[in-house]
Amino acid sequence: FKALEMSDVLGRIKPTKMDKYKQVEEFLRLLIPTIEDEVKDQDSLLIVDLGCGHAYLTFGVQEYFKDKYKNVSVLGVDERVDSKDHNEKVAAKLKVDAKFLAAKIADTPAQKVDIAIALHACDTATDDAIAWAVNNAAQVIMVAPCCMHELQTQVKEAPEPWGMLTKYGLVKERLVDLMTDSLRGQILKLLGYRVDIVEFIGGEHTARNIMIRAVKTGAAVQVIDKERYEKMIKEWNVTPYLAKLLATQLKAAAGVSNI
Repeated sequence: FKALEMSDVLGRIKPTKMDKYKQVEEFLRLLIPTIEDEVKDQDSLLIVDLGCGHAYLTFGVQEYFKDKYKNVSVLGVDERVDSKDHNEKVAAKLKVDAKFLAAKIADTPAQKVDIAIALHACDTATDDAIAWAVNNAAQVIMVAPCCMHELQTQVKEAPEPWGMLTKYGLVKERLVDLMTDSLRGQILKLLGYRVDIVEFIGGEHTARNIMIRAVKTGAAVQVIDKERYEKMIKEWNVTPYLAKLLATQLKAAAGVSNI
C-alpha cells in the first residue's frame, strides 16, 4: 500500500485514502469467492480492470491471485495517459505482471478475458465496461456503477401510478438509478448470465455502493424475463444505453428488438 501511496511509512492507511481502501477491500471480498467458485480447473487467469484510475483495485487483484494460479495477467484500462504512466511506475516498483493501456473502455482491443471488473466507471462508462466484457466472453463480470445520468434524461413522464414518486426530484433520481442497474442486470440475464445485485460496502464509505455481479452460464432465456424487460422499457419509454451497445446480441439471444 505504500507503493500505491495509500499508507504511511508505518503501514497505516492514510485517513484520506480510507474510503478507497475500504471500497477495494470489500470489492475483493466479493470477487475472491466468485472467482474461486466459477473459474476452476485452469492454470492461468486474465483479469481486465476497466476504468482503473490509479489501479488500487488492479494491484489488489493481482496481489491476491498471484499465488493461486500459475499465471495471472492483469490489464488496467484508463483513458488518462498520466494514470497509465503512474501505474506502470508502480508495477515496475512492485515487480508485478500488470499491464496498462491508455484508452477509452469502448476502444479496448478485443482479447480473451476470464474476469472483467470496473469500480465506479462514470455514467455510461459502466455500460461500455459491461458491453466489452460480454463481447469478449468474460466468464465473470463485476461492476460497481458510479454516477448515472443517461437514463435520467430519458424519463420525462412516468407511467402511473409511479408519478406519485417521480414528482419528487430526489426520489425520482434514486428510483431511476435503481432502474438503470436493474435493466443492466436484466440485459445480462437475457444474454445468458446469472445475475445478482448487492450492496458491496456501507454507505459511509461511498454513496455508490451497489455492485452488479454476473456469471456466464449460457442458460436459456426465460419468457418472463424477456416480457418484463420489454414491458419496462415500453411503459417508461426508455432505451438503456447498454441495450444500444448490445442490440445485436440481444436480438440473437432473446429476440429483443424494440429498443
